[in-house]
Amino acid sequence: MKAIEHAVWIRLVFSFIAVFGIAFAVTGLASALPVPSAGGTCGPGRGSEAAIEALADPVTIGAGSEPPVTHRAAHKQWISFVNECQTSADDRGAAALAIVVGSVVIGLGGPLVMRRLRRSPPARSLTY
Repeated sequence: MKAIEHAVWIRLVFSFIAVFGIAFAVTGLASALPVPSAGGTCGPGRGSEAAIEALADPVTIGAGSEPPVTHRAAHKQWISFVNECQTSADDRGAAALAIVVGSVVIGLGGPLVMRRLRRSPPARSLTY
């Protein structure tokens, strides 16, 4: 009876860790992107859009229309703005994916590892 209760608590703890990690990743995707150093915001409005929006539809980055290549300074600033916004969205998406995968591995693999550790016989020490 006590071993069953212990196993249930182990599963609950690892499940809580997995759910917390997934919630953390989703929150990171839903929060606004940082303001780029080139100025402006990474979104069509006055504020930056969420990373999930920029990943799903990269056109929504509020950079306006691309200036002609003949205006080199304006074109260079536009390119750096778009690249910075898209890079921050890509980085946040990659981090969220890594956190979700890690959380699932911990949530599913943790109880299995704990079960194997409990079943393994104690190590014998060799004394001479």
